[in-house]
Amino acid sequence: MIKVNIKKSNNIINEIICTGHAMHDIHGKDIVCSAFSTMVITTINGILEIDKDAISYEEKNGVKIKNIKKDEITNKLLNNLLSLMYELKDSYSKNINIKEENHE
Repeated sequence: MIKVNIKKSNNIINEIICTGHAMHDIHGKDIVCSAFSTMVITTINGILEIDKDAISYEEKNGVKIKNIKKDEITNKLLNNLLSLMYELKDSYSKNINIKEENHE
């Protein structure tokens, strides 16, 4: 299962941590993992294309994205990613778990 942990404060995404594997199909043929990875990588690349200092990310036992600047554009793009994750989860609820922590 893909596990996503979203950390927010005052409706601003501070951090997104994604770990695991969807287990929808065998490794290399898993359309859920493929779609999920594409969404995450496209979002990271898009944000970095706009502002290379807006986020930091690391790929170690999954992907961890930190919102550094917390500006409007970066937050909108991260919220768009979150919306896409929920849409994929709606279709593959056995393969994706999303947990949000919102500290105000």
